[in-house]
Amino acid sequence: MNYLISKLIFQSRYWILFVFLNSNFSANAQPFVNLESGGFFTNINDIRNGNNGTLFSLKNDFQTPVSPFLRLRLGHLSNGKNHFSFLFAPLKIVETETVENDIVFDGKTFKANLPIEAIYKFNSYRFTYNRRIISKDNFKFGLGLSIKIRDAGVSLKNKDLLSENFSIGFAPLINLLANWDIAQKMGIDFFGEVIAASKGRAIDLSLSGRYSFSKNLKGNIGYRLLEGGANGTNRYNFIQLHFIFASLNYSFNKNNKEP
Repeated sequence: MNYLISKLIFQSRYWILFVFLNSNFSANAQPFVNLESGGFFTNINDIRNGNNGTLFSLKNDFQTPVSPFLRLRLGHLSNGKNHFSFLFAPLKIVETETVENDIVFDGKTFKANLPIEAIYKFNSYRFTYNRRIISKDNFKFGLGLSIKIRDAGVSLKNKDLLSENFSIGFAPLINLLANWDIAQKMGIDFFGEVIAASKGRAIDLSLSGRYSFSKNLKGNIGYRLLEGGANGTNRYNFIQLHFIFASLNYSFNKNNKEP
């Protein structure tokens, strides 16, 4: 399974690069920028590091509060059908708590009843291609492939110890897109990226309402679910984060079809 995933990642990276280099950057291409922000809260964030590590929760043991977030997507829509984009989605949680039990993390023991600072980082970079296979006046549906690069990990620190465990990884994702225009200026948008394997999964789903301020500028308000994780021999981490967001999408070419 690991060999097949690694092979798919290797091939997908070059396939995405090939598509980008050979896409139609003509007058029919419509560049756009999308900025998304809001707040998110943690429903699940269970962590274990090391063979004999302690399973602890950044939801229950550290009681993480609602936090702000920001996501930026740059891309273009070619001929009204081919969507290419790059996403930058940083995410960081910092919380200090005094826990009731010792935490063994990466071979180090963080004693109970001492303040512990926990940092959870999950920065995501994604190259996305989506092909509209249904493109009607009021409804569009597309399928595609995304390449996800994640810079993620956890660190714990108290007055005596510091342990950090950050790494960079790659994963291919299947993406789905649907746009439904329910009125002249209003619509409903769905976008999802998923992958699942025997030892883990990654799910990023968003559903939002859209309003067109002009032909170039659109705004969305909606909900996003970020869920998944990995169950390895030395590391265990599964999360479920809920986002409430508002976004603005600006298209630069007013003479072409709207994305």
